[in-house]
Amino acid sequence: MRFSAVREQGMTLIEILIVLTVAAILAVAVTPSFLYWLETQRVNQALESLEGALREAQREAMRRNQACRVTINTGTNPTIVGDPPQCLPNGSRRLENVTLRRETGTASIRFGFQGRTSSTGTIVIAATNNPTLQRCLVISLGLGIMRTGNYLETDTTGTTANNCQARN
Repeated sequence: MRFSAVREQGMTLIEILIVLTVAAILAVAVTPSFLYWLETQRVNQALESLEGALREAQREAMRRNQACRVTINTGTNPTIVGDPPQCLPNGSRRLENVTLRRETGTASIRFGFQGRTSSTGTIVIAATNNPTLQRCLVISLGLGIMRTGNYLETDTTGTTANNCQARN
């Protein structure tokens, strides 16, 4: 009779510890990049929400043949409100986890019945936890044309249209 040694398949404790150590090192290396990506997505989403609300109010002013005003609060977790409320059919918006700054005169943006505006200015949205991560929206006088971009990291208190650079 021959006896054969049967070896059970599996991993030893040392192999498991090595795999866990490598996984922990990778998690520590990736976490800062993931958190920065998450903050970037929050700021971009807030900018898209702001731009969408303004474009919605502009369209509603033309559609209803009446003036629409959008009021934007500054500070942390700002809100966007339409006046009259029908100017924002999708409702008011609250921008979470961001801080908003604006130039004087853009507290409320009025769109006339042709979609034109007498308001102009720059609005800057920054991540609450990372103030140098900034995006901007510039509204032109007259036609109400809007452009968005990245705001210079070095200017964390201003709101100058010249510091709003087109995104790459």
